[in-house]
Amino acid sequence: MINSTMTLVNTIKKMYPVVTFFKDRYFPDGRNYYSEKALIEVKKKGRKIAPFVVPVVNGIVMERDGYKTEEIDAPYIAPKMAITPKMLEQKAFGENPYSGRTPAERENEIQLENIDDMRNSVYRSMEKMCTDIILTGQTIMKHYATAENAAKGINYDERVLRFYEGSFGNKYSFSKKFKTMTAKEKLDALWDMAAVLRKRGVAVTDLVMTSDVSKTLMTDEEFLKYYDKARVDLGSLAPAELPSGVVCNGGVNINGVKFVWFTYDNQYEDLDGQIKEFLPAGTIAMLHPGLGRTDYAQVTFVENGHFKSYAEKIIPHTLVDEKDNVIETGVFSRPVPYPLDVEGWLVADADETPSGNSSESSSSEGGSSGSGDTGNDVTLKTSEEINAMTTKAPLIAYAESIGLTTLTDASTVAELKEAILAYQEETYGADSLE
Repeated sequence: MINSTMTLVNTIKKMYPVVTFFKDRYFPDGRNYYSEKALIEVKKKGRKIAPFVVPVVNGIVMERDGYKTEEIDAPYIAPKMAITPKMLEQKAFGENPYSGRTPAERENEIQLENIDDMRNSVYRSMEKMCTDIILTGQTIMKHYATAENAAKGINYDERVLRFYEGSFGNKYSFSKKFKTMTAKEKLDALWDMAAVLRKRGVAVTDLVMTSDVSKTLMTDEEFLKYYDKARVDLGSLAPAELPSGVVCNGGVNINGVKFVWFTYDNQYEDLDGQIKEFLPAGTIAMLHPGLGRTDYAQVTFVENGHFKSYAEKIIPHTLVDEKDNVIETGVFSRPVPYPLDVEGWLVADADETPSGNSSESSSSEGGSSGSGDTGNDVTLKTSEEINAMTTKAPLIAYAESIGLTTLTDASTVAELKEAILAYQEETYGADSLE
């Protein structure tokens, strides 16, 4: 039995790496902290231009737009498995019944098998945290005290990592149900979706879909005319390296915007025993590698009568209980995944039926596609919906959709809202939308 924590840490680093698509591609490992908290830094990509100045002026100070530093109390993941004398007396998985091996010879093997199983479960939890952030801008973590409570989903301490203020601004709504669109409409819708990110200064490269959406596109003969398999260029990405549950459909060019197209159908078994999807059916996400990062906080144990801390990604730890004649091995981790740019991606639902009647695709914070129709291909928002928007690009895009084309991101969010509300009231008599 290996009791040294540092030996186990080094051992787990040499194990075959666990490949997780969202965690590895979009939230790769960052820093390890000797602290209970992780220091994260997020920002919005600015698009300000540099000012011209007269020669006698030694430069003009520009404000940093949307930069935020925050200390996060790291979540705690800690599965554990026990080894009992009865387990050692039984043959191991795949072992010849007549091998003649002793319980002592099986001890280390079982311990390492347990560590590997728990290591995989920890990475699945990290993958779930990352997909939650992409889908909702936050991840909700329920911390349990017992396995029974975890299975029943009761008596937990809930913590939330949220990366937006007000409403989630990365939810995109199509003008009509995506799966019912023609091939041209689908291509235009994806182009419009990418255009929102371009206005934010974000260059997306990945188009990630669930299999039901990919199937809709791959069985559309008109769409396939735009998808020339003979010209697929995967670059440095080798399909054989993709983890289970992920397929690379190749490269697809949508009106000059080149994407690597992935189909993601990975599943996990929740604590209640139910098999669930990491991404719900109908998901379409526009992403780019390295849009976020995962930092790790320390884990502290009592060893030889003293507290000792480890700042590692995953820390195995063994506890010997001679009184109960059992050895427990746990795997501990305190990951904090977070986006580097809080406006750096978009996610949409291909099954969503929009509530508005706009003839053009539009992005709206909170998933709303408009509440008032003027009858002239202009869909108006209420003042509450406008005030709920917290970022510049959707405000400017909405202003342009109602005919106000003079706004720029040089204005503050508050100034943009004020100008939009004034223009809307003057032009359309927007009091009727209150």
